[in-house]
Amino acid sequence: MNKAFLFVIMLVSVSFVGCIEDSSDELTQESEDETQEPVGVEDNAGMPVVEFIGITYPEIYLTAPIYDSDGYIKSYSISGLERESEYGSMDHEEENYNETYCAYGLLLAENSTIDAKYNCYPFYHSLFIDICYDIAPVNQTITVNVEDNDGNTASAEYVLNKEDFVVCGNGLMEVDDLPIATFFTSQDSTNVYHVEVIKVSRQAPLEDFSFFLKDGSGSTYVGGNGFGEVAMQFQEGEEMGIDMTYNGDDEGLKSRATNVSDDNGSQFPVHFSDNDRDGMLSAGDQFLVYGPDAGPAEDGWKLDIQFDVTGDIIGSAKLL
Repeated sequence: MNKAFLFVIMLVSVSFVGCIEDSSDELTQESEDETQEPVGVEDNAGMPVVEFIGITYPEIYLTAPIYDSDGYIKSYSISGLERESEYGSMDHEEENYNETYCAYGLLLAENSTIDAKYNCYPFYHSLFIDICYDIAPVNQTITVNVEDNDGNTASAEYVLNKEDFVVCGNGLMEVDDLPIATFFTSQDSTNVYHVEVIKVSRQAPLEDFSFFLKDGSGSTYVGGNGFGEVAMQFQEGEEMGIDMTYNGDDEGLKSRATNVSDDNGSQFPVHFSDNDRDGMLSAGDQFLVYGPDAGPAEDGWKLDIQFDVTGDIIGSAKLL
């Protein structure tokens, strides 16, 4: 009897031990599952980064910030440049054409203690490329390569078009590249001068143009809306423009276009009509200059049109 009772107790004990061992196995398995690394997930932490943000103003640079989250950018290079010297394109100076260009960085010396992949060392946290004086004004693709202190590399590209260089002024934009406009002026029976656009050498958006109504002495009329933007737009939160044919979605600009259209010249002495509705200054478009019944204009005055990108007057209409 005692032996049987002892045997039962031993069986129960063995069964409990088995349960405890099984529970321990499950916990161990769960712990292993939690510590397994995911497969196929790319980890870019610690990699260097370079990215172009475009051309900055008023200091005109092609700008590319560079950074590294766990170290520093050790070296960089800039390639694809069509270089320009003080005397023009380096096409005629082959011995200098391929020399290293470091923007506003530092050229690493041959005996430098830095074992670098590229030839330039960053002076700032951004690379500044002076497009007006260090690059020829032609279509080109700029490539920046960077290397960090761990030997990792990254690169970025920026496509420059010839039109990007008009911001430089200083004669870099040739006269043939400006949108030169030709006008024909007539006067109707109500003393409104019709200034019709006959030809534009190349089209540009209306947002790129301003107008100036000038009296016989050449002074700009400042009695009210005698100068300003042609296209309907906002500048620093203020409504601008004289385009009566504005067909955008902004209710404020729609209202201004209606006010310009309904005005007899007393408030808006110059009106504009984008007759082909293409948003460009093009042949067939028309300016209306009011005077002398309701508006200020008189014979001998003129309307100047300015290309805002360069500040050049690209057309002038004498009111006769």
